[in-house]
Amino acid sequence: MGQSHSQSQTHISVLPNEVVVSILQHLPPQEIKSAVLVCKSLREMGEKPRFWTWAVVTVNTKDDLQKLKRPRLQMVQEIDVTQGSHGGTHLNRRGGVSTWMKEEGLADLFQVICEIPTVRRIRGLEFCKGIQGIEPDLVVSVLNSLEELKLCYGFAEEDGEEDEEEDDEEDEEEDEEKEQEMEQEMQMKLSTEQLELLFTAVAEKTNLKFLQVSGQDMLKDMDKTDETDEVDEMDQMDEMDTISPELFAAAVSNVEEVILKEHFKEDITSKQFEALYSIIAVEDRPVRKLTCLSFYIDPMGDVDPELLSKAFNRLEEFTTVNCGSGEQWTAILRGLVEGDSRLKKLMVEDINLEVVQNLDQNLVRRAKKKFGQFYQDPCTVLENRRYLLDCIDIIDTSES
Repeated sequence: MGQSHSQSQTHISVLPNEVVVSILQHLPPQEIKSAVLVCKSLREMGEKPRFWTWAVVTVNTKDDLQKLKRPRLQMVQEIDVTQGSHGGTHLNRRGGVSTWMKEEGLADLFQVICEIPTVRRIRGLEFCKGIQGIEPDLVVSVLNSLEELKLCYGFAEEDGEEDEEEDDEEDEEEDEEKEQEMEQEMQMKLSTEQLELLFTAVAEKTNLKFLQVSGQDMLKDMDKTDETDEVDEMDQMDEMDTISPELFAAAVSNVEEVILKEHFKEDITSKQFEALYSIIAVEDRPVRKLTCLSFYIDPMGDVDPELLSKAFNRLEEFTTVNCGSGEQWTAILRGLVEGDSRLKKLMVEDINLEVVQNLDQNLVRRAKKKFGQFYQDPCTVLENRRYLLDCIDIIDTSES
């Protein structure tokens, strides 16, 4: 007599919750999406926010803000606002613009994000207009909770410099380039109150791991000063900081990677740069990678060479452009090759070759042996920029 064989199946609902949770935790995103469609019990468990932290929520319109109120997205870490109505291929590759977010839209976005404390990245935020119209405490709460922040106002060019040589391009190509640059204009300019509150918060405690600062008003309005006072111009400038050098230094040095780009004269003052070097030299601050690019003042100014040497040798990477005296670079390089240095990468772009030629060449050779080529002369920098622009043109042509 034959035996009948039956294969019993165990429904997912009879499994202990901890087993189901363990299974869901190991599923890739696409499988999570499928799992919540299987049955009610899986949907209830799969909707838990911890299974959706990988999701990147795209916010194109004000209606999209409703996405961020869904229960499953209450632990989301990244929001994308780069796919605005002008989201072309060229624009998206460089960051994108969300044109719907004016003053009201951006305030609504910040309010919703403030209710999701896990948000760490907002793609394209630096291109959104209207941040100055938002309540300062709300701005600080959101920005200081991020891991990456581009606190930038102005064109999103690689280095902000203009080529002084005449171009042989057609007028039509020049107009197209200008139009593209206009589309890339960053809008993240804070009010004085917002800036001071943010720097105060960052100096105390922050989630920021990357910070870029450019185009912010670091000086008070010179027109509002008493014109009858006969004060030496440099002494007057020392007292014109809207952000005190000490606060600026404490905040900036509390972030692991920092880029300071001074596009305008009122961006960052000599005293603020000096205060930053001073705090790095004497304290073990979190900052490890520092880039200082200024096209109006020397970021190293007349800072004591030994102070600079101590500061730079506490960093892991330092990049700058066309600054520093022979005495300063002698102290810095000597600290690199003779002292106990943390520095792993050093690059000085567009350096004055006279400064290099007047240095102890044995010291220069020892520095090169340790770090490789640590400076670029103006001709090399120009060639690299032209090569990069040619590559961009080739990519644009192939994608069009």
